[in-house]
Amino acid sequence: MSTTTLASITPARKRGMPASVKIAFERTLIVLAILLVWQVCVWTGIASAQKVSSPILVAGRLVEIFGSGMIWPHLFDTLGATLIALALSAVIGTALGIIISANRLVEATLEPLFVAIQGIPRVAFGPMIVLFLGVGMTAKVFLAVSIAAFVFMGNTQQGLKKVDPGVMRNLRLMGASRRQIMKMAIIPSLAPWLWSALDLSLGLAMIGVIIAEFISSTRGLGHLISAASLGFDTTGVITLLIVMMIASIAFRSILIRLRRRVFPWF
Repeated sequence: MSTTTLASITPARKRGMPASVKIAFERTLIVLAILLVWQVCVWTGIASAQKVSSPILVAGRLVEIFGSGMIWPHLFDTLGATLIALALSAVIGTALGIIISANRLVEATLEPLFVAIQGIPRVAFGPMIVLFLGVGMTAKVFLAVSIAAFVFMGNTQQGLKKVDPGVMRNLRLMGASRRQIMKMAIIPSLAPWLWSALDLSLGLAMIGVIIAEFISSTRGLGHLISAASLGFDTTGVITLLIVMMIASIAFRSILIRLRRRVFPWF
């Protein structure tokens, strides 16, 4: 009687590229396809380079602004204001969420007010911000915080509502201190919501800073975009928007790596 080994009946497992590499490759192909179509439309006259620029012109401008160093002070100014606003939004928004959630009467009283404030376009605050805070870092940070802090506040409220009451009850029965309850029940419930708020608020904080720089600033990416727009410099506007996108992606990548280290289960 002949025997058949397990290796002979088990199909060979195909080794393909890792999922992360495959996703990055597919994204790169999509971007290259968009750039190719864009450039071909300009070459064939379907679109005007004066109105939509072109990948070649944008690439040349990127080399120019980074090579000359002109972009760095403005980039660092915008990123610095964004980081400060993000940190303040996390502290203020989380504190407000905890205060509001601690009392149902306070929540019922203040929540409609905060919803009404969120419904006001932040651009409308521009003249008032300039009037009271002047032109500079303070105005940019204030406007960004007025947008991003509400995300932390809302997520903190939701996270506190998701705390398992059974776990809280059992911990109290076992004589756990407030610190132990915070560590074992509240923080694990809040962590995913706060990281989600951080992820969402990053883009919102940068938008707030850019809006403030549009309205009144002599430095920052928003100021450069406004100047390029007023000068009908389409290539300049698109180039600066790409710089903003790259900065935002880099920030988000750092946050994801940090989250994986601090909260590997999330």
